[in-house]
Amino acid sequence: MPARKLRAFTLIELLVVVAIISILAAILFPVFARARESARSVQCMNNMRNLSAAVLLYAADYDDRMPLAARLANTPTGFVTWHNILDSHAGSTDIWFCPSSSVARQDASGALTAHYGYNVLYMTNIRLDFGNVTSHAGIGLHQITRPADTVLFADASASVPNSWCGDDGKFMLPPSQPSVDCWGRPNYLHHQRANVIFTDGHARTRAGGDFYEGQRPPDLYFDLD
Repeated sequence: MPARKLRAFTLIELLVVVAIISILAAILFPVFARARESARSVQCMNNMRNLSAAVLLYAADYDDRMPLAARLANTPTGFVTWHNILDSHAGSTDIWFCPSSSVARQDASGALTAHYGYNVLYMTNIRLDFGNVTSHAGIGLHQITRPADTVLFADASASVPNSWCGDDGKFMLPPSQPSVDCWGRPNYLHHQRANVIFTDGHARTRAGGDFYEGQRPPDLYFDLD
């Protein structure tokens, strides 16, 4: 029995196959990208939850008071900030960072920073110019009257482009405050939403209009009352 002669694809058939593959890729690549970002968002939120747990452990050791914004220390910069202060209660610097963020992992001084902003103007009595950094204090947990509605951390980046402090926003500005160097605003990383964790420990992924922009009063989700 004679062998069957194999027929080569014609140019038209090859072009049809390429076109089908291109269409499938155009459909599937955004799906894969969205799934990948969803996984990153979950990891980011888990990191934020671990930071929240570290805050409670810190408070238990310091008369139920919230962590300071910063304090003087024997470091190249002469100080450490809240995420360094929490490190002994968190156990890993990996939780300082969100895998979706393009913010650098070092600030302008070269020190490790954080991709999350801490609601320090309400969680402590630090001033916007940091003029009382050596004497400021964290608030007591009992002063937070609406823990389920008061922001603790959120994805953040610098409020001022090309800030001399770097592009991180680890000190979160409440909505009522003007943008200023070394302070941050929410970073909408996850399908135009930001991960937010509240002082009672529950976390949500929220659009800006759900917690930051257009609130009445402006600091509704940041103020203690």
